[in-house]
Amino acid sequence: MQGVVVVKVGGSLRGEGGQALAACVGRLAANATPVVVVHGGVPRITEALKARGIELPFVDGHRLTTPEAVEVVDEVLCRQVNPELVAQLAALGVPAIGVTSADGVVCAQPMPGLQRTGRVDGIEGAYLERLLAAGRVPVVAPVGVDAAGGRYNINADLTASAIGAALGAQRVVFLTDVPGIYEDFEAKRLLTQTTAAQLARLMEEGRFTAGMIPKVSAVLAALQGGAREVLVIDGRDALAVECALTVADTARFAHGTLVKREEAAG
Repeated sequence: MQGVVVVKVGGSLRGEGGQALAACVGRLAANATPVVVVHGGVPRITEALKARGIELPFVDGHRLTTPEAVEVVDEVLCRQVNPELVAQLAALGVPAIGVTSADGVVCAQPMPGLQRTGRVDGIEGAYLERLLAAGRVPVVAPVGVDAAGGRYNINADLTASAIGAALGAQRVVFLTDVPGIYEDFEAKRLLTQTTAAQLARLMEEGRFTAGMIPKVSAVLAALQGGAREVLVIDGRDALAVECALTVADTARFAHGTLVKREEAAG
């Protein structure tokens, strides 16, 4: 589908960044630009697991998810965070519609050794395209389903990446809690404009750790899958959010990290 914008957000739209996001998504939808929102919810999941006495480690940025824990993940993401986010967007005039594990849009396979933590095995793009064609804004929870109906906890960044690839997105935007992707986090060397090839090289050199590993992997997968450009920005920065979603020409984009398939301009 031409001109699709995929946006990955956290589990809420609080603050100026959230207000800017909702306003921009509404504006894009009103102008017939197809928009898909993918949300996370890590803090809420952590709280819910802790309340049940469940503590699970993270492995390379992915939470190990037991069969017991995936029930909690599904409850939090699909029946708490997702409808809350849809309601927040709808209250601001955005024609949002929830897409959860019950819809079977995110197809999953288990990640080796991580039990019910999964990887994306495919996206039912036709389902999303029907919603977009009807003028709706799908809000997708990152809980995948396998062929037998088993549910899997999937990294929201990787889910957004797979959706971007499946829909041939023009742009995939990752909203995070840092200014972008750092080439060297300790030295605070931020990548402003780079390419998939350069980012892959840094990944191979071990420049990224913890939660940045799946995020960079998601950026690369989105570009390899067909997305034209990927932006990683601070979702708390209202100006950065507005520019990332609405600026047509990103050649002079001055917020966060812009990654393109072709060689960067500078």
